[in-house]
Amino acid sequence: MRVDEASDGAGFRAGAVVAVMVLAWGFGGGMGCERAPASEEKAEATEAVVEPGDEAEEEHDEDHAHDEVHLGAHMFEIGRRYSAVWYAGEAGNKAMVDYQIHEIEEVIEELREARPVEEGVDVVDYFERSVLPSLERIEEAVEAGDTATFEREYDAVITQCNACHTATKHAFIEIGRPAFNPYANVKMDAK
Repeated sequence: MRVDEASDGAGFRAGAVVAVMVLAWGFGGGMGCERAPASEEKAEATEAVVEPGDEAEEEHDEDHAHDEVHLGAHMFEIGRRYSAVWYAGEAGNKAMVDYQIHEIEEVIEELREARPVEEGVDVVDYFERSVLPSLERIEEAVEAGDTATFEREYDAVITQCNACHTATKHAFIEIGRPAFNPYANVKMDAK
């Protein structure tokens, strides 16, 4: 009977370890500082989009021949983190808002090296001139507990993102306030 109890306990512990590893892997990809090198991101994104020898591959390569990094992957990362800013800001969690905005700034830092230009728009320059000031005001509003300013500045960033998408001929990518928290397992409340 002890053997059964021991193996049940070991099985439970092994299952728990696997569950924690899976959660850490999934959670770490969305919330941590570690990032894959840009060349790996581009290779993975390209592989996911087209097959070798496919006509679409040639068009994709032609459209993005200027990219040293995959801009879409970086923009998606910014969008995910910006959703987290909404929920943390609504909860008054300054530490989480600051962290997510810091992570957004790191993505922009990565892009700064490549200086991607879409349809004549220097994306990093646009971000620094139009979006960054509102992000700073978001942090200040959360620190002050000023919900109205937080929401106004959050919407201002959305407006700037959509204006950039329009200027770069990506108006079909329209950003709005998040409708659900994709990080339901992350407590956004301030402690």
